[in-house]
Order: sequence, then C-alpha cells, then structure tokens
Amino acid sequence: MEIKNFITNKYPVVHYFSGVNAIEDIILKNEYTVVVDDNNKFQGILTSYDLIKKPHKIVADCLTETEHITNNDSIPSIIDKFNKSHCPALPLFSEDNFIGILEKRNIIDGLSIKINELHNKSLISERLKYNFLSNLSHEVRTPLNAILGFLDILLKLDKEEINIDRKECESIIKNSADRFLLIMNDLVDLSLINAGHKLDIKIKNVQIENIFSDLKEYFDTMSGVLNKHISIKYLNPGNPNEIFSDGEKIKHILYHLIDNAIKFSDDNSNILYGHKIKDDNIVFYVKNDGLPIPEDKRVKIFEAFERQENLNNELIAGLGIGLTLVKKLSELLGGEVNFISDKTQTTFFFTIPLNIKQPVQDK
Repeated sequence: MEIKNFITNKYPVVHYFSGVNAIEDIILKNEYTVVVDDNNKFQGILTSYDLIKKPHKIVADCLTETEHITNNDSIPSIIDKFNKSHCPALPLFSEDNFIGILEKRNIIDGLSIKINELHNKSLISERLKYNFLSNLSHEVRTPLNAILGFLDILLKLDKEEINIDRKECESIIKNSADRFLLIMNDLVDLSLINAGHKLDIKIKNVQIENIFSDLKEYFDTMSGVLNKHISIKYLNPGNPNEIFSDGEKIKHILYHLIDNAIKFSDDNSNILYGHKIKDDNIVFYVKNDGLPIPEDKRVKIFEAFERQENLNNELIAGLGIGLTLVKKLSELLGGEVNFISDKTQTTFFFTIPLNIKQPVQDK
C-alpha cells in the first residue's frame, strides 16, 4: 500500500495570524485545518484539541509541535503517529519539503480494503489449492487405472479367450504410462521455473513431420479413453520440414495445446494442427471447433491453476498448468504464444525462431 495514493490536496486552510473565534466553525466541520503563513507555506495543523490545550486568541499561539509523516514510514508507524498526536490529519514530508496531507480515515479505509483483498485472495488460493490437489489425484489415477486395467487383461489373454487386440492394449498401456510421466514432469518443470531455475534445452535438427505424426498416433490411440469422437488431423508440413530447435519442447507444447483443444471441444468436432513460416520464424497452431473463450477468462488464461471452466455443464478435467507451461516453454525457445477465439473456433499458436543458435535466457 503506497502512501502517496492517500495524499489529500484539498483541505481547509487558515492564516497563521487568523483569530481563533473566526475559525471555530471550520474546525468543528472538518475536525482540523491546515495553517499557512503569508507565503502559503505550511506551518502546522490545528485541531480542537490544540484549542483546548493552548487557548489563545490567534492561531499562531495555539499551534503545538506535532507529528509528521515521511515516505520512509511504515503503515504501523504511521498509525502510531496518528494515535500519539490525537490528530485526524498529519502532514507528509519528503526531506524538508511539504507534500500534502494524510487523513487518518483515508488510511484506515485503505487498510480495510487491502485486508479484504488479501482475505479474498487467500480464499481463492485455498480454493485453487483444493482444486489442484483434487484434480492431481484424478489425473494421476486415470492413467494408472488404465495401465493396471489393461495389464490385467493382457495377463488373462494367456489363460482365457478374450476378443481384444493385444497390440491395442499394449499401445494404451504405453500411452497411459507416457501420460503419467508427463504429468510428473510438468509438475517438476513448473516447480523449477517458479523456483527460478532454468530448464535445459537441447538444440538439434528437428523433423516436424515426425513430431506431428507422433502426436497424431498418440491421440488416436487415446481416443478410446477420451469418451469423445473427435477428428484430429494435421496438415503435412511444407518447406521447411526441418528446423534447428528443441524437438521435445515443441512436442510438449503441441501436446498441451491439442489436449486442451480436446477438453474444450464438443463431441463429433474437429481439431486441426500445423505450421506456417513467417519471416525467420515458424508458427505452430492448433484449431478446434467449439464455444469461444469467455472475455473475463482471457486475461488469466496462461496463469497457473486457472481452469475449472464449465462446458455444457461439465467440469473440465486437468491440473490447470498446461497453458502456463506452454507459455514458459515458448519463451524458453525464444518465442511467444497467443490465441484467437470467435463464436465457432479457437486457435492457439506459438511462434519461435526457425533456427535457435544458442539457449535463450529466461525472461
């Protein structure tokens, strides 16, 4: 809470040699008045307490030395000075220069607002923490249940006749294990970033076609556990198909954008991803059909744990850290992420250099 925000520049003023009888109404109405000399220079603050303590006929004789506030004073010390002075207003000085008047009621009101804000923020933090822990439990159990369930089926295949494709089971088990590992890695990466550590990036030749096809294969295999019929397609990369960057980080970003698009897509809708070249940069994009992102949610969309949106009265799954990591990883690769959302379609895109010559410093 900055003190300068509470400076009052409109206050009652009386002359140093004014008669006391002439200013009693001013003090009764405003509780105090500022005293100035012939050059309008600050001389002090007069209250009814001063008039009782030193009853005289002119203002100059009633003034007593009082407390003053400086820019270096803390809020507790300011409140203490108000209490000691028995004054509803005190002057603010910067070195020897008079800046303005601080009224006690404004400081108290400001503190009350700040306390309410902190209280509300703490309630929000508690809710976010509770939601995060609840969702973490769900997100971890889902792939583990898939792994254990299909392993059990594979064990029974040797003993019983079960009409199921063994390779499909093995693929689901592998993808579920990959998803579990991804969740753990996401949590570790976000913790390291928030702690101020730099993530390693491995720069080498990257085949875009390989990244796109790996993601297509993964999400096609996982379609059986998504409870949605969604068409996921990518445009065959044109030139260049090869860039110099960190392929795993690019795949990680695209994974979260596609995963996010699935969560916010209706059944029987389409998701399209691809890339295009813009000057010396490459732009990756993910498009999905569905409702637009609400205006009030767009500002905080890349903040951690900002999730739990309702889509057709269904609670959206996830930890709420995917888009946060997308932003962090895009910046790590020297780029940025953004989105466009209209009535029928939402497109997320991230732009990075075609060729990263050296690791990009954290922003």
